[in-house]
Amino acid sequence: GGAGHADAINGSSTTNGSNAAASTATKQRPRLLDDPSLQSHLSAIRAVKSGDDEKPSAPNNVATTKEEDEHQHVLILASNKHLVSFGHEIHRTHSDLCRLYHPKFPELEELLTDTFQYRAAIGILQNEMDVTVKNDELNDILTSNQIITISVAGSTTSGRPLTDEELEAVNATCAYLDELKTTQSELVSFVESRMERWAPSVCALVGPSLAAKLFASTGGLAELAKIPACNLQLLGKNKSTSASRGGMATQSRVQHAGYLAECELVLRTPNYLKMKAVKAVAGKLALAARTDHVNVESGRARTAAVGRKFHEELRAKFGKWEEPDKAQVVKALPKPDLTTKKRRGGRRIRRLKERFEETEMMKQANRRAFSAESGEYGDDAMGLTLGMLDTKEGGAMRNTVEKRKMRQANTKSSRKRAVQMSSGATNGLASSMVFTPVQGLELVNPDANRERVRQANAKWFSENAGFQSALPKK
Repeated sequence: GGAGHADAINGSSTTNGSNAAASTATKQRPRLLDDPSLQSHLSAIRAVKSGDDEKPSAPNNVATTKEEDEHQHVLILASNKHLVSFGHEIHRTHSDLCRLYHPKFPELEELLTDTFQYRAAIGILQNEMDVTVKNDELNDILTSNQIITISVAGSTTSGRPLTDEELEAVNATCAYLDELKTTQSELVSFVESRMERWAPSVCALVGPSLAAKLFASTGGLAELAKIPACNLQLLGKNKSTSASRGGMATQSRVQHAGYLAECELVLRTPNYLKMKAVKAVAGKLALAARTDHVNVESGRARTAAVGRKFHEELRAKFGKWEEPDKAQVVKALPKPDLTTKKRRGGRRIRRLKERFEETEMMKQANRRAFSAESGEYGDDAMGLTLGMLDTKEGGAMRNTVEKRKMRQANTKSSRKRAVQMSSGATNGLASSMVFTPVQGLELVNPDANRERVRQANAKWFSENAGFQSALPKK
C-alpha cells in the first residue's frame, strides 16, 4: 500500500539528502540497513538466487551437494535472526514516524495502528490540513469507516502545519520504512523458497509462507520446536488497543490467535469453530516442528509425510465438526403387558398393607359430594377442600369407624419386649396382676416362673444328671 504512493512523497527515497534527514529524525540512531553483516548476508542471498536461476529447470535436476546444503542452512538461520531484528527496527522506525508527525495530526497514530497503513496515509496527507480533500486517495488504502473517522478527527484536530525541515524528516523516515519493508520481503521470500527443504512437515501442515513467518518470529527451527502448543497459537498476535476495541482495527483480528489464524485449514472453518481449529492446528504444529528438528539434528531424511498425515487428520476432524447433529431417533413404545402380575401374598404382605392403607378420614376427604360447592371457589377449583368431611354425610364417620388392632410383628425383639412387659419379669417395675381373657383379673406369683426354670436346669444340666433321653416315653 505504501509503495503505491511513493510518488506522493517529496523527493527520492534513495538520495543522500533523504538518508541524512532520516538520520536526523532518528537522532543519529544507527540504521539496521547500514549494518555490514546484513549487507554481506544480502549479497550471499542474491548470489544463491542468481545461481538457482542459472541452473536448468528440468524436473529431474541433480541434487545439490552437501556443502551447498550446509551453506543454505546457515543462510536460512541467519535470515531468521535478521528478520527478528527487522521486526524490532520497523517498530522503532514507526515510533519515530509517530513522533515526527504528531505536531501535524496527533490523533492519526491512534486511529491507524498498523505501521504501513499509517505510513501510506502520511504519504497521501503530507502537510494538508483539510483531510476531506484527500478522501479519494485514502479510499485506496483505508475502509470507508476509517476515512469518515479520520475526516472527523482532522476537522477537530489541534495540530499545526509542519515546517519544511519537519516535513523533510517525515518523508525521509517514510522512505527508510519503505526500504525496510522491501528488504524484509526479500529475506522472507528467500526463506519461503527453502522452507520445504528444511522443514517439510511444517510446510505441509501450514504452508511455506506461514512457516517462514513462524521461523522469522521465533528465530529458527530449533527455537520453534521448543515452544509449547499453547504459545504457538499466540505467535504474531496483534496487540489490542482502544481503537481496535472501538471498531477501528486496521486488519482483522482473531481473539487469542496470531499467525495460525491465517492457516488454510483455519480459514476454511466457520467463525464459531475458528478458535477451536487454531488450538488443534497449534497442537499438530508443535509435533511437526519437533519431527523436522529431530530429522535435521540426526541427519535422517527429511520428509513431509508427518505433516501431510496431520493435515489430512485435521481436515477430516474439521469436517466432522461442521456436520449437523444427528436427529433423535423416535423409538416405538414397548408392547403393553396386559397380563396381571402375580403378587406375593401371605401374612407379611397383609400386615404391610394394614400399615400403609388409607385411613377412613382420608377416604372421606378425597370424596366429593355431587353438585355441591364447599369453601371458596378458588380452593374448590384447585381441590383444596375437606371433601365429604365438610358435609353432613361425612360427619357420622367417627361413629362408624372400625377400630382395628394393629397386629404385632412376630420377631425376636417384639417377643422379648412382650416378655419384659408381662408379669414374668421382676425388675421392680412389673406388676404381679395379669389380665386374662377368661378369668379377668388374676394374681400370680412372680417367682414361680424362675423356680420352674431352676428345676429344669437341675434336671437336665446338673453334675449328677447323667445321660437321659428327651424323647417321650412309650
